Parts: sequence; C-alpha cells; structure tokens
Amino acid sequence: MPTLLSLPDDILIKLALGESVLEAARRADVPIACACGGKAKCSTCRIWILDGADGCPERTALERTLVERLGLGNNVRLACQLRPASDITFRRLVLDETDLRMTSQLLPHRSTSAGELKSVVIFFSDVAGFTHFSETLTPYDVMYLLNRYFTQVAEVIELNDGYIDKFVGDGLMAIFGVKGQDDAPVRAVNAALQTLATVDRLKPFFATMYGIDFDIRVGLHLGEAVIGSVGSPGNERLTAIGDAVNVASRVETANKEAGTRLLISETLYERVKGEVEISDFIRVRLRGTSDRISLYEIKKLKVEAERRLNEKGARKTMQLGGKTWHRTVATSALKDGDHKVIEFQALYVVILRRGGRVHAFNNACPHLKLPFFESTSRTNSHAGQASTLTRTARWCVAGITADSIWIQAKS
Repeated sequence: MPTLLSLPDDILIKLALGESVLEAARRADVPIACACGGKAKCSTCRIWILDGADGCPERTALERTLVERLGLGNNVRLACQLRPASDITFRRLVLDETDLRMTSQLLPHRSTSAGELKSVVIFFSDVAGFTHFSETLTPYDVMYLLNRYFTQVAEVIELNDGYIDKFVGDGLMAIFGVKGQDDAPVRAVNAALQTLATVDRLKPFFATMYGIDFDIRVGLHLGEAVIGSVGSPGNERLTAIGDAVNVASRVETANKEAGTRLLISETLYERVKGEVEISDFIRVRLRGTSDRISLYEIKKLKVEAERRLNEKGARKTMQLGGKTWHRTVATSALKDGDHKVIEFQALYVVILRRGGRVHAFNNACPHLKLPFFESTSRTNSHAGQASTLTRTARWCVAGITADSIWIQAKS
C-alpha cells in the first residue's frame, strides 16, 4: 500500500486502492483546497512532488488540459487527479501563517466555505431611476428608503431558502442553491415574484412620503459558480464567483432596454418552464458577449407550483353568507391587548383584540399610507400567497370562532 508524506505538515498517509491524493489528504485532515470539488476545473489543489515523481502515473486528459492552459511544471500535479501507485513526498502550496489561517476552513466539514463549484441561481436586483431620486432626497431619506426596502426583500429571499450575498448601493445579489436544493431554480423565481409584490405594496407609501415612483428590476441566471468564503480570516463572507454572476447582472440590466421588471436566462427557463407562465421573451446580445441569447419575462407561477412552494403560508378560506372569509391566526394566539400584522398578497392587515372583541383593518393610514404597526415576527409574513383581497380594500371585518380568527375584506 503506497504512502504519502505531506509537507510541511510532516503527516504520513496510507493510500487506499484507487484513491487520489486529494481524497487521502482530506481523509487525514490535511487542508488541501479544492474549489471545483475534484473535477480538474481549477488548480487550487496543486501540489509539488518532491520525491517519487518518476513513479507517478501519466496525467489524465483533464489534468493535461489545465496544465497546458496554466503552464505548470512537470513536478506540479493536481491532487484531485493524481492516483499514485508508489510512495511519494509532496509539498502543499501553503507557504506562511496567512495561508495556514485561510486553509483552516478547508477541512472536509467546511468544504463549502473553502470553495466548491456548484450549479446555483444568481439573483440580481436594482432600483430603477435610483440616481435621480438619490440626488433629490436627503442622504438620511435615501438610507431610510433603501433599508425599508432591503429589510422586507431580505425576508422574502430567506423564506425561499436564498442566501443574501451582498448589498451594493441600491443593488442586491442573492444566491439560491447554496446547499444543493433541487427546487432552488423555481424558488428563486418565486422569490423574484414576491419581491416585486413587496415593492408594489411599498409604492404608495414612497409616493406619498417622497413623491417618487419607486420600482426595481430583477434578473436571474442559472449557472456554475464557485461558492466559498472570501475576506480576511475572521471576516469571511460566503459569496459566488464566476461567469454566472456576470451573466445574471447583465440579465438584470437588460430589463432597462426591454422595459420589463423580471427577466430570467434561457438556462434557468429550461429548468422551470413547466412551472411558470411567461409574458414574452426577447433575443438580446448581453454586454460583453458575442452570442445572442433568449431572455424570458416571467408573469407568474402556475397554480400547482405556487401552491407547493407557498403551502406553509397558505390560509384556508370558507364561504359564509356569500362572502369569502380568510383564516388568519389561532384564537388562542391573540391575547387581549395584543395585535398581529398579517401579510396578504396585496395588503397588510392588522388584527387587534381589545375587551373581548376582535378588530381588523388595513395597516396603512388612508392619507399618508404610513403603517400603524410594524411587523415584528417573520412568522406573520406570507408574501405572495394567493388571495382574493385586492388593493381596493380599505377596511376589513373580523370574525372569531372557537379555534380561529377570520377576516373578510371590504372595499
């Protein structure tokens, strides 16, 4: 059984039959980086063979391709591709304490943080016309406006299993599929649609407060990216790196010329086309590319897909006296003096219990559109759920049964 000696760790590893150097090293907790997951699509696992190079097998086709591209020397091998049949001594390309601190996160149990090639959906959003109203509003008002918008959108993204990568000015980048979820593509589209619904609810408030027409544009793309942590040790943040990120950003930008609010790439559409309805599609040449691609404007999710994704937040309804009543919260969950803010697709409803009676009303002043109460519990938020309530609703009727509190919208 061949043995591997790893330097500068001075760790001796017994190699199992058919095992690669990378597999053996990780089994022995030797921190070798591997951003692509052992597919020879990166060179982060490269090692320098100090002894035993003559007994190493020939490079695989994948290794040869990368070596020719990078011009690596004969004694530099990819640990993910090298499967020695005899003893070797190798040096990891970790040279100082900074590298050691960085690679302390590269052990098997934290391989995602170290960098791993994954198929993910990248979500980009941008505020339309931000430069114009940022020049007319005070800096305080600009920060307040953005933070109010970002806070609500962040909840939508997280509820759809997305990860917020960064906020850059008025832009937001999120990643779906970090943990390899099979339904990440359709959840990303669901999050985008719910984000637009959230913005639609914010529009009257921003129009009244600042006299602006607030809107956003969203672009989504499915592709491979390296998911890993960047930043100095102790200040790392998970992010995505790769061409997929650039494409998603350009898909978002394409909304401006197309006059749309939500576009997705052709690769993403192929994954979700059975679960979405489109309004239109366009053929464009994205900035920085030579090929024309199709982008699809998403109208909504199909009924079955929406029901499946949002079933946790779905509210039951009942017909009584020719009217539709919506179940909101359990009667026992609302004590006397308490209130809850319930989010429907088109409005926020406050349910208030006082003196044994239950009251319900739209959580917005009819004059200034300011909210009466802030929603403090994420469990009360079910953005994007199907509902017969409309934006014309100005007040509500509340009803109470032994187990639940119900509301009926009135226009």
